[in-house]
Amino acid sequence: MNGMVCTSVLAITTCVCSSFAATDTNRHTPSLIPWPASIECREASFTVTSSTRVVAEGQAAEEASRFIDLVADPMGFRLNLVASSPSSTNTVQMKLDSSLGGRLGQEGYELDVKPRSVTILACEPAGLFYAGQTLLQLLPPAVLGPEAAEGVEWTIPCVHITDRPRFRWRGLLIDPARHFIPMADVERFIDAMALHKFNRLQIHLTDDQGWRIEIKKYPELVGVGARMNFTAMQRGSDSADGRRVGGFYTQDDIRRLVRYAAERHITVVPEIEMPAHTGAAIVSYPHIGLYPEKLSALANNQRWTANERVLAPRPQTVAFMQDVLTEVMALFPSRYIHIGGDEANIAHWKQSEEMQTLIHQLGLKDEAGLHSWFIGQMDAFLTRHGRQLVGWDEILQGGLAKGAVVMSWRGQAGGVTAAQAGHDVVMAPTSHTYFDYYQGQAQMEPRAIGGFIPLAKVYEFEPISEMLDGQPAEHVLGGQGQL
Repeated sequence: MNGMVCTSVLAITTCVCSSFAATDTNRHTPSLIPWPASIECREASFTVTSSTRVVAEGQAAEEASRFIDLVADPMGFRLNLVASSPSSTNTVQMKLDSSLGGRLGQEGYELDVKPRSVTILACEPAGLFYAGQTLLQLLPPAVLGPEAAEGVEWTIPCVHITDRPRFRWRGLLIDPARHFIPMADVERFIDAMALHKFNRLQIHLTDDQGWRIEIKKYPELVGVGARMNFTAMQRGSDSADGRRVGGFYTQDDIRRLVRYAAERHITVVPEIEMPAHTGAAIVSYPHIGLYPEKLSALANNQRWTANERVLAPRPQTVAFMQDVLTEVMALFPSRYIHIGGDEANIAHWKQSEEMQTLIHQLGLKDEAGLHSWFIGQMDAFLTRHGRQLVGWDEILQGGLAKGAVVMSWRGQAGGVTAAQAGHDVVMAPTSHTYFDYYQGQAQMEPRAIGGFIPLAKVYEFEPISEMLDGQPAEHVLGGQGQL
């Protein structure tokens, strides 16, 4: 990420991670992002040395081990993990207490740093993990380096922090569909998310420019669809350059990624686009497109620009996409499965005699009704398998599927409508949360898609719209920033 994007990502943590009830009783305040719900700063500090013991047992010990692993290389020594200690002096104690759930929730924690000891309390392991991330930020900056830092005194300022997140959904989106992102870079991004207490990573795995996830039943999705034969991202030129760019994640890659994120209390939410943004899938399997005979007659490299980039929602196509979702569900334990649903050019259905016949056979009013019917098929399928459909706010058109969660990107109005109808929503408006927009003068930044969102505007983002109050506001799961 460039520096401006990185700063904007941190800005959104203020909106979705922090409580607005923060207090500070000392002018010597540490640098923490997000700012905790309550913090009391004191004089003096605790010093971590090679003889410091980390006291934890059971599930708390698992989180303690992760913290020890994080700090071992930069500190140049490994802290000792013990189940108990005869003395609290020079210890970091991590404890789970189920009775704290009412006060701290599942992700909250209490952190007490004194000159001779550190105590961390939480109801659930996630709380201990987030307390550990706060400790990382309280330590000297060298602790975030990959190698040992010589001559650093590893001090933690004395503070008392009580913290719990404001929202359940604290998300970021990455987009390897347009430009492939290697696994190592995704893992590094997850580490940055964890440090700042994000807990949802939406991965946009499929689009017109590429299909990035291996599906065993349909191997050509990556055999053909993972590498397009042109790119239009050259500054000052939209012409093809002849390169075959791309890549994909194997199912083993996905399992590794999901496991890596889960260890950091991040849920990976897959996005498999439909019925639009499906160009790569149609290039790979023309029979799911509107005009399979026409497309099948073309060479693979000609199909990329010749397809309509919207599925033909005939029964065979519905079955095809449900086969895909079956394999996706086997890889991602997330309750939420994102199916896109946005920017479908349903005018293509209006021009298709076959689609007009299908609309009549299904007893639908128009193309918007067909779009809603298709989303409903996926919603019912995911519901039968114990999952919940998430879609961009276009899934409202033609009637919202019964169990769907709306991700509101075209402003917050779609989210407000959905919340008022009793649906859960995630606020992700282009006005404040799209970090592929310019954030400064265009000539001073890498090429962006357009638009302008200065840093101050990101900080102004409020996930609960002023149009919502009372019970509908409770349906706002949180917010999400888009990369």
